[in-house]
Amino acid sequence: MASDATAPTSCEITHREITLNGRCAFFREATPAGESQGSLVLLHGWIGTSSWMFRHVLPELGARYHTIAPDLPGFGRSQTLEEAPSIEGYREFVRALADELGIDRFHLVGVSVGATVALDFAHRYPERVLKLVLQGPVWRATDLPRRFRFTYDLLGRIPVITDLIPKTPVKWWFFIRRLDMGRDTRHLSKADRRQLGRDIMRVPNETLLDVGRELLYIDMTETARRIVVPTLVMDGSEARMVPPKASHELSRLIPGAEWKVVRNAGHNAAIEKPRQFLDAVLPFLSTEPAPKKTPRRPRSAAGAKKPASRKRAPAKAKKAEA
Repeated sequence: MASDATAPTSCEITHREITLNGRCAFFREATPAGESQGSLVLLHGWIGTSSWMFRHVLPELGARYHTIAPDLPGFGRSQTLEEAPSIEGYREFVRALADELGIDRFHLVGVSVGATVALDFAHRYPERVLKLVLQGPVWRATDLPRRFRFTYDLLGRIPVITDLIPKTPVKWWFFIRRLDMGRDTRHLSKADRRQLGRDIMRVPNETLLDVGRELLYIDMTETARRIVVPTLVMDGSEARMVPPKASHELSRLIPGAEWKVVRNAGHNAAIEKPRQFLDAVLPFLSTEPAPKKTPRRPRSAAGAKKPASRKRAPAKAKKAEA
């Protein structure tokens, strides 16, 4: 277990590994120095990221909440799933991780495909989610860039291409530059871009391809309509992989959902604009849900006559039997 030297005194951040279903799972854990306001799970995005992407926001979140940020299977330092990677597989990974750590109910925050997993989790296990935050979720295939859909459709038709994408800079060009992610990383620092590159080189090709192909057919419209937990949907104003108008539309599908825009940010708002990300997330998590109002009966208009009350006719006495 390694300690994060950059963590503030208000929380302790550690790096942990546990075994789930015979596979190694890595996660960052932040524990408040004072009283915890509950538990929080952070789910990172898909292409070239890991729990590393939350390092700018983890200290402040960890000062308030017992926070868990796992590397999803196949990403970062976590081993792949035993079966082919899928949204459902990642959803069950989150459930198994929470069970193993003894966390029953928690706030759930997801970014990009991490938000897709979070949306699916909140639909399948609503009793375990206190509040849900979705940043740039991939919830409908038609919102993805045309070149993304064309590329993955081609890979599905000609699987041998997978073997032609080695772990070289070609992989970075293929998955990042050609899929509009390049324009979504233009606000990142050089150090963050280098880390993003190292992350994607670490991810197995099969993980990127299998999940990407699943996204070609995804449509979570009905799932969104059935969400029953308090939800915040947010996105960067300049996001390209998932345009903000698509995220806004999702917020209108989820009953009672709130909508926020992170200005001058792309698809990686937690890395690009951590302060603005926190300013949107923290107030939402800390606010008590508004109690449901009991509908009142409409008052009668002034001067309106009240309907005459009906008087019951006295019951006729039955004749006594002789």
